[in-house]
Formats: sequence, C-alpha cells, structure tokens
Amino acid sequence: MKYDSNILVLKVGTSTIMTSDARGQRVNVANLSRLVEVIADLSHQGYKVVLVTSGAVGMGCRELGLKKKPTNPEMKRAVAGVGQSRIMRLYSELFETVGMKIAQLLVSQRDFLEQQRWAEIRDTISACLEAGVVPVINENDTTNTDGVRFGDNDNLAALTAVQLEAEGVFLFTDVDYLYTANPNVDPAAEPMKVVNEAFELKVDTREPGSGLGTGGMSTKIAAARTAHCAGIPCGILHGRHPERIYSFLSRLDEDADSTHCTKTASPVASDADSDVANVATVADCDPEGTLFAAREVGDREPVTEEERWVLSLPLVGDVKVESTISSVPASDLRELILQEMSSSGDLERMQSLSSAGHYGGVRVFHDTVEIARVRVTFDEEGACSLPPSVPGMQQVLVLTPAAESCCDM
Repeated sequence: MKYDSNILVLKVGTSTIMTSDARGQRVNVANLSRLVEVIADLSHQGYKVVLVTSGAVGMGCRELGLKKKPTNPEMKRAVAGVGQSRIMRLYSELFETVGMKIAQLLVSQRDFLEQQRWAEIRDTISACLEAGVVPVINENDTTNTDGVRFGDNDNLAALTAVQLEAEGVFLFTDVDYLYTANPNVDPAAEPMKVVNEAFELKVDTREPGSGLGTGGMSTKIAAARTAHCAGIPCGILHGRHPERIYSFLSRLDEDADSTHCTKTASPVASDADSDVANVATVADCDPEGTLFAAREVGDREPVTEEERWVLSLPLVGDVKVESTISSVPASDLRELILQEMSSSGDLERMQSLSSAGHYGGVRVFHDTVEIARVRVTFDEEGACSLPPSVPGMQQVLVLTPAAESCCDM
C-alpha cells in the first residue's frame, strides 16, 4: 500500500546512541552520524522525517559518571534533565553539518488524553515538517510520573506514526532481525524478514536488555501491532546500519506497484565507505531487517481521525470477551464487546491517570489475542465507564485485524 504523506517516523534507542566497553560509557558518534546522513538523504528525496529518540537517561548517566540508571524516581528525572540537554546539543551539531535544523518536542501521555490536545501536537509536528525542520521527539522524563508514562519510545514512535498517518515507522535496535526466539540462548532461532499479520505472531521475546534502555523486542512487537491497526508498516533494523531503511522502502514500493524490484543501491553508499557500501545493495526487495507489513485495507473504509486517536490513547487496562466471536458480523461483534465490557465489572477496577476527567484506552482480548481497542471515560472522581451511547458508536471501538479475520466484515 502506498501512502501520500511521505512522512517517516524513525526511532533510535539507547543501545544505538550509547556504547560501553573497557573505556566506559560513551556516545556512539559513528552510529548517530550515519543516521543523520540517512535522514538528510531521505529529506533530499522528498520524505519528511520525524525522529523519536531515547537516550536522555543514558546520556545523563554518562555526564554524571553513573554506571547504572538510578532507581530513585526523583534522581532518574534529574538525570534525564541533564542528559536531554546534552543529547539535543549533539543532534543539533550533527544536523548542522548536513545543513538541517531540528526542533525539540517533549511530550507526555497527558498530551494524548484529549483529542483536541492530541490534534494540536500533530499540527505542531506538521508545521515543523512544512518548515523543513526535523522534529526530535522524546518523552518528557523530567516531569512525567510512572502513571502517565509511555513507558518506552517504541510505543511513542508508533503512536506518533498513527497520529501523523505516516508512510512508515522504523525502529532502530541492536539486532539485525526479529527472531523466532532469542538467538543468544536458542541456536534454533530463525530470522523473520516479513511478518504479514502482526497480531498472529507468537515468538519468545525474552531478552536481557542493555541496562540503560527501557525497551526490548516485546515493546517493538507491541508498537508494530499498533501501527498495523492503522494500516502503517513497521520496520525493525540494526541501528549500526541506518542505510538499511532503503531496503524497506524498496520493498514497500514493490508492494505498492505490484512489480518485481530490481537491485538498487543506497544513495549514501560510496566506495570510500565500505561499511556502508557492503550493506547498501538490495536484491529482490528483501528488507535488511524485519518488516511488519501494513494491514490489507481492501474494501474497508480508511481509518478515521477518531479511530487513530483511540489507538493513541494511554492504555488503562485489559478486558476479556468470553463469547464465541467466529462468524459474527462486525457490527454485532462491536455490540457484543461493548455489552460484555458493561456487564463484566472490569471497568470498575480501571485506574484513572489524572485527577481530572479524561479518556483512556482499553485492550480487548479473546483467548490470548487482542481483538479491539475501546475508548473509556473517567470522571473527576476516577470512575470508569463507556462513553454514552450515540449514533456512530463504532467510532469509540477499533477492531484489530485479528478480530476482522474472525467475523463477517
């Protein structure tokens, strides 16, 4: 599927930004320089790039000589404040070398609780892009509390892509592919290059992590599922080789044009840069990483703005649907989900994220598969309920592709 926005959301994690060895923790300037070069080239090609960055806490630890992330919340926020200013200075200097300007946007889940605020954030990002500025987005770790945190920037990147109706979201990490199991502990693990149905994926995502970051492969799969609901492809690729994004874009172009893709080379490759050149050739449009394909839209109506907002809402809990859903018409399935949510009592146990009235998102499961996201309402006392019944009620509920494959659309 081909999108018209030409917006790409790129997320870079702490494992790409920082490195640690016998000399201690330091910035991986080589990785970041390659990333900036790729973003500059994508911009030259007509893409509008949004960069979601982690690394504030990791950078703060380096600046303060700390070997591990602090566990004390107050100190963690203070360290993030130190690191955020330092990492933005680094980005500013690197982008200046390629003639580009950046803008810092620090956001929180509070910005997604109300649709108007959500739209205002979207419009601010869009204005930056129209001005030829690269928005550099991070969660505001200096003021956010655990109750209203995104938790990881993989999730934030996916929600930003949904918010902007992006052409794709790409998550840079420290492995080449998503594997069927952790290859560090399971020699039978196999790489996965293309995942067509994100919600049907079942893999072992247990992994130790870097010690400085907050994400992992499980958060990337969750982010890919959110993007998949909105019809947005998601790529996972190694942060050491950001030029591999061209193999994903070639694959997406092939899917859009329904033609065979010939070999192409990354525009940033050169004979003088063997580290880049030896991975820049794309054969048969195989992605050099893992591509979570966008959902097949078919005759389905495009995702509405309200549905995209529902997908972006902070999650406040999960509920289960016990009734059989196979062969149920979509309209009846929506009604069934809402009825079971109203009668289960699960909403009474949902916790508010704020002392003021606001909305939240609930994941709905059947067996172990997520089949829907539903908008719920919290009043000023923190009581949770479904929004009042109104015409077009289906707009408060977004079915996942897993549900749609089980019912008569």
